[in-house]
Amino acid sequence: MKLKMVKKQVQVVFEDGTKLEGAFFLSPSSARHWGAESLEEVLNGDRKFLPMELGPEKVVLISKSSILRVSANEKDEGVTPRGSIEIPAQVVFRSGETIDGIVYQDLPVTHSRLSDYLNRSEAFFHIEVDSKDCFVASAFVRLITSAPGMMHDPSP
Repeated sequence: MKLKMVKKQVQVVFEDGTKLEGAFFLSPSSARHWGAESLEEVLNGDRKFLPMELGPEKVVLISKSSILRVSANEKDEGVTPRGSIEIPAQVVFRSGETIDGIVYQDLPVTHSRLSDYLNRSEAFFHIEVDSKDCFVASAFVRLITSAPGMMHDPSP
């Protein structure tokens, strides 16, 4: 019996700056927790290539090692841990591109720095950018800074 997969609409940005819009396929049940598989689980899973639906009857396989970041089109409420600390952060990629966002950290107070969160994260870490879930490939990050009041004003 084949499980019906859940489609998660995303934008993928590759290391060369090109972008693809489509849907990743998530399992309706997670191996780690109650409920559906998360985008973070797919990105940090064992598969080297991820199927992505670009349109009806058009599926491509994307090499995870070429992904710079993935942004979900819809916010997933399960991504932000309850009682977590908001840490404004700026990510600077090896290309020089930057993104500003919020990292939500739920580690114990003795390990509550941005560095603690990043050093415990997997290949892709979560950062909220303009109220969207974004998953960044650590391998393409040059540096990350944390400072209060660093967030840019998203209003036009």
